Amino acid sequence: MNPKRTAIIIGAVILLTLGGCATIEQLIQKPEITFDSLGTRDMSLLDGTFLFRFNVSNPNPVGVHLDDILYDLDINGKRLVSSQLSQGLDLAASGTSPLEIPVTINYLDFFNSLAQLVGADQLDYRLSGSAALGPFRIPYSSSGKLDIPKLPDITVENIKIDSFSLTGAKLKMTLGLKNPNAFAMKMDGLEYAAQLGDVNLAEGKANMSTALGANGRSLMDLDLNLNFLELGRSARTLLSGSSAPCRLTGNMLTNTPAGMQKIPFEFDGNVPFTK
Repeated sequence: MNPKRTAIIIGAVILLTLGGCATIEQLIQKPEITFDSLGTRDMSLLDGTFLFRFNVSNPNPVGVHLDDILYDLDINGKRLVSSQLSQGLDLAASGTSPLEIPVTINYLDFFNSLAQLVGADQLDYRLSGSAALGPFRIPYSSSGKLDIPKLPDITVENIKIDSFSLTGAKLKMTLGLKNPNAFAMKMDGLEYAAQLGDVNLAEGKANMSTALGANGRSLMDLDLNLNFLELGRSARTLLSGSSAPCRLTGNMLTNTPAGMQKIPFEFDGNVPFTK
């Protein structure tokens, strides 16, 4: 049957059989909503947006429109959100269309402390809801695990001595930041305190404007200006060698709706000097 003619017939029958749902059900087959995949975007150390992707199959020979798409998300048995998509979804005739539901999750909502968060691996989720097609509602659901982002590994790769004199030195400390996650991760900066041997070299804060790539490794340079008159002769002696024990401690910084959050990190190791 011609699709245009079918659409006219269905529309006419619906108008003539108000309340005659049995007759409508015989003419219109309900679309089916099935889970497809889970994606992410805008991930940071403490929150991120999960993309729940579904496929909607329309068995009818005419296009139809889904409206009033509702969803509930439970995390670890706790209701996180009950909401509705701002727009409906047009379904092509006898075809399959994608449906994506984005939900932002703040992990601190489910843990009493950062220590608990850092020690966790996954969260249990259940997403369920329904969509309207005329007088019908079409249910859907999905459940599984959400991965909690693993913290980046921060190391001191090397220390470059840009200049060296009797009274001081200019150094460039290169940090390695490894993202162990399968998605890019945003981090807003670092607070740090650097120690070489038993000498406290410097304290400071470094901002980050780009995200760490998925399963990637990035480098960050810290410019340090040393004054041997303040630090003592031992600092000059340490820099005279080819390497020295280095300790870097501080906090990884991430901006959240609740304000700036800090997650501690530390590095201990022998670091080479370059010139």
